[in-house]
Amino acid sequence: MRSAEMRFPLLMILGVAVLLATAPTRRAAAAVPAGNVTARLISEERSIAPGAPFWVALEFDIKPGWHTYWRNPGDSGKATTLNWTLPAGFSAGPIVWTTPHRFELPPLVNLGYAGHALHLVRIDPPATLQAGARVDLKAAASWLVCADVCIPESAELSLQLPVATSAAVDAVRAPLFAAARRETPTDAPAAVHARLADGRLVLTLGPEWGERLAHISSLEFDPYDDGTIDYAAPQKLGKVAAGLELAIKAGDSPGADGSVRGLLVAHEQDGTTDVPLPMEFTATLAAATAAAAAPSPGVPPARATAALPGIVGGGAATPGFGALLLLAVAGGLVLNLMPCVFPVLSIKAIGLVEQARRHPAAVRAKGLVFAAGVIASMLALASVLLVLRAGGEQIGWGFQLQSPLFVTLMVYLLLGVGLNLSGVFEVGGGLAGIGDGLTQGDSYRASFFTGVLTTLVATPCTAPFMAAAVGAALTQSALSALAIFAALGLGLSLPYLCLSFAPWLRRALPRPGPWMDTLKQIFAFPMYASAAWLLWVLAQQTPGGLAAALAGAVLIALAAWAMQQSRHAATNGRRVALLTALGAFAAAIALPVEMARTTSAAALPASHGGEPAHADREGWQPYDAAQLAALAGAGKPVLVNFTASWCLTCLVNERNAFADTSVQTLFRDKGVTLVKGDWTNRDPAITAALASFGRAGVPLYVLYNATPGSREPVVLPQLLSAGIVRDTLAALPDRALN
Repeated sequence: MRSAEMRFPLLMILGVAVLLATAPTRRAAAAVPAGNVTARLISEERSIAPGAPFWVALEFDIKPGWHTYWRNPGDSGKATTLNWTLPAGFSAGPIVWTTPHRFELPPLVNLGYAGHALHLVRIDPPATLQAGARVDLKAAASWLVCADVCIPESAELSLQLPVATSAAVDAVRAPLFAAARRETPTDAPAAVHARLADGRLVLTLGPEWGERLAHISSLEFDPYDDGTIDYAAPQKLGKVAAGLELAIKAGDSPGADGSVRGLLVAHEQDGTTDVPLPMEFTATLAAATAAAAAPSPGVPPARATAALPGIVGGGAATPGFGALLLLAVAGGLVLNLMPCVFPVLSIKAIGLVEQARRHPAAVRAKGLVFAAGVIASMLALASVLLVLRAGGEQIGWGFQLQSPLFVTLMVYLLLGVGLNLSGVFEVGGGLAGIGDGLTQGDSYRASFFTGVLTTLVATPCTAPFMAAAVGAALTQSALSALAIFAALGLGLSLPYLCLSFAPWLRRALPRPGPWMDTLKQIFAFPMYASAAWLLWVLAQQTPGGLAAALAGAVLIALAAWAMQQSRHAATNGRRVALLTALGAFAAAIALPVEMARTTSAAALPASHGGEPAHADREGWQPYDAAQLAALAGAGKPVLVNFTASWCLTCLVNERNAFADTSVQTLFRDKGVTLVKGDWTNRDPAITAALASFGRAGVPLYVLYNATPGSREPVVLPQLLSAGIVRDTLAALPDRALN
């Protein structure tokens, strides 16, 4: 009996111990496996106290062979992010990043973490917490994990902590936090000096570093800002009279704001042990010399989500500001030949003939007002672009056409202009009103908004000369960039300005006659064709939006018809017709707005997801920067076609050059891998890739390994022919010889 009495409490104790051991911990929520990374939130404290800051961490267990990324991922990748949901009164600081590792994937270098990573975050609780309560911390974590492919992953994480009168450290977790803190940078003990020299960024540790200089055996610099250095270039440490100098090939924008900041990892000899010491610093960048203003040839200037191996002539110095202005004017002139722009300007030009006979002074004034409309709308477009880019958005020329809502409104506008030209409705009368149907009343106002329309319909295109100017504009100061865009608007409006001020040019135009009304109606059809083309673009962006746009187009036609009926109806009929027009127009606008509200953001391109990308029917593989870098690094010929469905120049080139039978045969015979960077929808990776070549928009055509033994890519002209492509491929050996 005594034995049984003794066994019973022993079993009770064991049972309680088992329950406690198997109960879920409240200090570290269950790990969340997300594919290649297992994530969890952990706390350094077992309990927290009112008003006492404490530390938590996002802990990663990363599968072998995979890695995540640091705050600046290097040539490719994306930094890990945390989006907190905290109780009232709590606040979370930024991630405190530990020292990253270098992952060399020639020709790329990434900065990040493998195996195990701990991202520390300080939490500040309110002083009003009550002891005995429990608090729930929640965070949405997202990260990119890469091996030979890159996969975005995410997890919803939570952590529950008890509140006590005083905080208690978790003896199990504390060593992890202590180890992570040893890998977080401290402030540099003395000033770091930075300058540019011969295309290199030179960091100097001067005499103020004292005896520490003698113990530093190596230095590594990891910048906080992209574009500071060429990540794959060797970092050369040397002794100079002033101390130590670390020289690295400069990136495309070192010290863009006048300073260089980042992490210096110094390896110091402590007896026989090599001790890494991470230090962070900010240094004012000394004025650059002319020789240092541009990176060396073959250096990829900016990071694409996996950077490109290099550019041909891309390292050449950017043209001077005056040359950029001339390029912008020339590019604007060429835009006048685009199918959407040409009818608008032609109608305005023909209308000049009759107007000039009666009011030559008014014609000159209208020409200036038209140019003001073009330039003002160009500056407005540029201002939006610059503001968004300054806020961290990766966008470029034509960015507004990546919005299905904007494309739908453009369909309506072009359809309305076409209906006006066809005579379905009129705003203003007489030949002088041709092309002025954008607004009512005063023809000066109409001329201004015709200039606005001209800018809008020109944005789907880039042209020779224009690409270099716009690409460079986005690297200039705001005032310089706006000046370049104003020059682009001047070039676009220049033909009409010349006609307005040069009577001898107007005399070259045909004399007025009944044929002009017929021509006006003929010019409606390019507008209808442009609207149909944009509907096709919309179908590529969001199939659901196509139905809304088609229904809206019918409503726009109804509004135009009702507006015209109101001009000839009696009072009551006029009211009914106008209400019908307004209602139809309002409904047409509401349809795409509601579609944009309810439709989720466009999905990431196939190359960004976990599923493998497949080639289309023409053999073009979706753009994947890491795969491109691997192919180019292996010496294989790769043609990259940066394009968009709304880019008319792109579509013409693809139909005329790439679809040519002889070119297709050459692609097969030469073993050329075809890669398409589709920018129809927003894609920061493609935007960054375009920027690395000094471009702000499409088209862009790049051929890697164009000649045996050369790793310098060839940038093809923006206007292509089959002959140009054949000549470019001529130096490639046949597939059988590869």
